[in-house]
Amino acid sequence: MMKKNDLINNVFFIICLIMSVLPLSACNKYNQSYDKAPVDKLMTPTDKQDLYVTPMTEPVLYLTVGFNSKSNYTSYYSWKDIHSHDLSWYETNEINIPYCEALVQFGNDEGPVPTGFGYGYFSPNATVRLIGQKASKRPQKSYKVKINSGRGNISGIKNFNLNKSFGDPFRFLNKLSYDLMTEIDPLLSTRSSFVHLYVKDKSLGDDQLFVDYGLYTMTESINKRYLSNRELDSTGELYEIENFDFRRHEDVIMQPTDSRFNQKEFEKLLEAEGSNDYSKLIKMLDDLNDDSKDIENIVKTYFDEDNLYSFMAFNILMDNKDTDTENFYLYSPMGFDKFYIIPVDMDGSLREKYEILRNSDYSAGWKKGIYLYTDSLLFSKILRNQNCVSKLNGYINNLHETVLSPNNVSEKASQLAKEVKPYLYSLPDIRFARVTEEDYDKLVSEISAQMEENYYSHYDSILTPWPFHINEPTVKDGNIVLNWEDSFILNGQVSYDVILSDTWSFKKVLMDKKNLTQTTLDIGSLVPGQYFLKVVAKSDNGYDLQQEAYEYYNTETKKTIHGVMCFYVKDDGTVTKLTYK
Repeated sequence: MMKKNDLINNVFFIICLIMSVLPLSACNKYNQSYDKAPVDKLMTPTDKQDLYVTPMTEPVLYLTVGFNSKSNYTSYYSWKDIHSHDLSWYETNEINIPYCEALVQFGNDEGPVPTGFGYGYFSPNATVRLIGQKASKRPQKSYKVKINSGRGNISGIKNFNLNKSFGDPFRFLNKLSYDLMTEIDPLLSTRSSFVHLYVKDKSLGDDQLFVDYGLYTMTESINKRYLSNRELDSTGELYEIENFDFRRHEDVIMQPTDSRFNQKEFEKLLEAEGSNDYSKLIKMLDDLNDDSKDIENIVKTYFDEDNLYSFMAFNILMDNKDTDTENFYLYSPMGFDKFYIIPVDMDGSLREKYEILRNSDYSAGWKKGIYLYTDSLLFSKILRNQNCVSKLNGYINNLHETVLSPNNVSEKASQLAKEVKPYLYSLPDIRFARVTEEDYDKLVSEISAQMEENYYSHYDSILTPWPFHINEPTVKDGNIVLNWEDSFILNGQVSYDVILSDTWSFKKVLMDKKNLTQTTLDIGSLVPGQYFLKVVAKSDNGYDLQQEAYEYYNTETKKTIHGVMCFYVKDDGTVTKLTYK
């Protein structure tokens, strides 16, 4: 039997034990962490996923034009007027692109519906104009639509584009890319949907019917409203990249308050859609163009690494051409130094199988992998740095295993193809279908294999010397001197093989030099005539991967010979390189 003193001692011990635990429990319950979140994370732009849950609008767009009234512009333009010239004509003649007044209404195949934008309207509520330098030259055009002030909006959108994607054999690559980007957190996507367009031109008579224009991809415009719809700062710097290589361009890129500022010249490179203060852009370019400054620090200071590497990885895996100096926006919120890339115009993706179908001799040449990004100073500096390339590889691997896995991309493409085909292979679109319906199905089925090839092409490109230019030969002391730019490879040394012929097929070889380490070669004199020069770069890294030059030659039969420069030796001994506009 327990003694009284033992009982008292045990009770006392239990009470002490409980008392020692209680404060700890209380602390765990009420004492919360006061660690601070990094400020830069608070400023990081993120997409608003609920924007993509429901379609922007109803699937059919009724566009009524030909209103005989004055607009807010300098004069009235008809539907016929805005189709009179392609956009390059307006640029050459320094004339503003004309707009046409329009009534925009959305609905179904029966007509506008009460829940659709524009229902019950009888007068113009928008303006329309052509968009796209190349697209404006196509028989099927693309358009920009602006909803008039005071006439409401479409799911928060005042401006949108109607893209015909005439050059896209699938007619869904833009939407496929935007849909995929909604699943990639570091990227800002764009709302898109397919719409069936009908146009009625009242200027031809009130009895006119709606004419079927086929299927279009409707996408929201990137502007201040795009940012505010995502609860992002709309007062920051926002630039549409037109033809911009990230070089300084001191004579063009300056503050708009500078007396030397020329807006037309500025807009040949990039167009400001946001703040009129370009100081952050200028500061970033100053540092980027300073070769004494490390590119890793430049990227960390002026760009969001997740966003930048995700952008590059996405386009490399999708094999999306022309994304190094165009087809994206740069955005920087107020009070923050970093820039973020917003991708646009993604229909240059996944075209290799189509090009092979068109031309069995087609070769992508150097236009694969990292070489999609060697023309831009920003991206080329990144790709010359081993640490940056290692980071890029991490993003490539992650996307290849998740959102951009061959199976996921192929599955989404197949779903979109089912939506597109009923329109593409019926009037009016069937007149401009790029491939037969049978070949269309074949191309869709090959997307999975192409995604896998793109992945391995990326790693091949890292192990291959960079493409380079063959310069126009010079003449020194009567001798012809061949010369070309340096190639580059991350790990290894580059050497060159040089072949000269007087035929583009190189059946007759006039000179063949191997393993040259210099980028000039004195070949003596040549008799007047036409010559063809091929320079091949190779490395000593053991992978036996070679690279051709950027130059090419188009034969009389319209066959393109890649990696070859044509030049002429004239009677007076001078040399001229053949160039293409």
